[in-house]
Amino acid sequence: MSAADKNRLIHLSRVENGRSRSSTEQFGPDDTQADILDNLVTSLYSCVGHKDGFDLFLRNIRDTFDLASCCLAVIQKEPQLKGLYGWAVGYPPGVVPLMLKTGLVFKDKAIARALETGPNALFSYADGDPESNFLADMPTFSRTWIRAAGIIDSATIAFTNKYQQHVVLVFNRHKDSRVFSKPEMAMLSRLKKHAEIALDLYERLHRSEQSFKDLQSSIAVLKQPVAVFSPVSLLISASPAFVEIGSRYKAFTINQDSREIAFRDQQFGKDFYTQLMLFITGKTGALDDSDTLYLQTDALPLRVSITPVHNRQSNNSNVLVEIFDPNACRTPSITEIRKVISATEAEARVCLCLLNGANTAEAAEQLELAISTIRTNIKSLLQKNNFSRQVDLITHLMRICS
Repeated sequence: MSAADKNRLIHLSRVENGRSRSSTEQFGPDDTQADILDNLVTSLYSCVGHKDGFDLFLRNIRDTFDLASCCLAVIQKEPQLKGLYGWAVGYPPGVVPLMLKTGLVFKDKAIARALETGPNALFSYADGDPESNFLADMPTFSRTWIRAAGIIDSATIAFTNKYQQHVVLVFNRHKDSRVFSKPEMAMLSRLKKHAEIALDLYERLHRSEQSFKDLQSSIAVLKQPVAVFSPVSLLISASPAFVEIGSRYKAFTINQDSREIAFRDQQFGKDFYTQLMLFITGKTGALDDSDTLYLQTDALPLRVSITPVHNRQSNNSNVLVEIFDPNACRTPSITEIRKVISATEAEARVCLCLLNGANTAEAAEQLELAISTIRTNIKSLLQKNNFSRQVDLITHLMRICS
């Protein structure tokens, strides 16, 4: 990573009175992309039970990426297109809620393109080219306010939530800065999966019409299999679904006295607690691929996702553990799969095989196709939906279909 790109990713930590440090106060040599991403992930999860929703996270990412403005909008696409709710920083007060209510939000080119691209959109208009003129293809509405605001580039990430609503995050950069670089887009890509989890938790809490003091207390009532571990790797809180999934597959038990988990597969237990300690001690971070483990069962393996969450009050790192159960996923129809991701009917059939646990060879046998054809379909699915790994595509579908 070049010095210029690192300077672009400088995090301006916010002080309690709401002001940020001067842009001349840069990161020291120990600051890394993982540190920056962990900070953003922390602010995401701290917003889950906050009265202001994701306002704090948007302020944090605005300062981190030196943005002019940014917003998060939740949109219903079917049966009719309408804006539901959202948050914004850097826009005139009340503009984004008004745009959502009146439908003007769909005239925003970035949001319109994200909805057209699909639920896994990730792009910037300049695409790393400092000479790009992204106003050229803009409609009059977008061009007018972009010129007035002095925007030079706009980056967007999008996904769908459990309720089949589209979530779009738009990040606008001022002309006094530079277009989004490849390292920055890579970081936004890694941040996306955490945004999905955080918004899922937020919606579950607020749809329950209950109030909670913090994330830890809210975990206990979630229907999702989620648990929080302390900085000494002890279990702080686990949802009933987390406890039940261990019992159902006889995969693990929880010792209420010691606050530890005993796994039937002892080697997995060693790997699990090793990863917990690595995240807690900062020896690994949210940029690593080691945040996912697979727990073997008598059925399909459970996917165990590990995420560091910084505790601002105690200045310690907790760890959020989430379990995805492919065996509990209902089987979606081909039509449903094509609504969730960009896929032809043939590609959707391949997805269905993969969701049911088939490998490439088994999918080829089930669909009576050549293995090379299955691989071509999978490659096309990954490219069209902006996934780098097959497991990420399947996890996305599992989250929707569970």
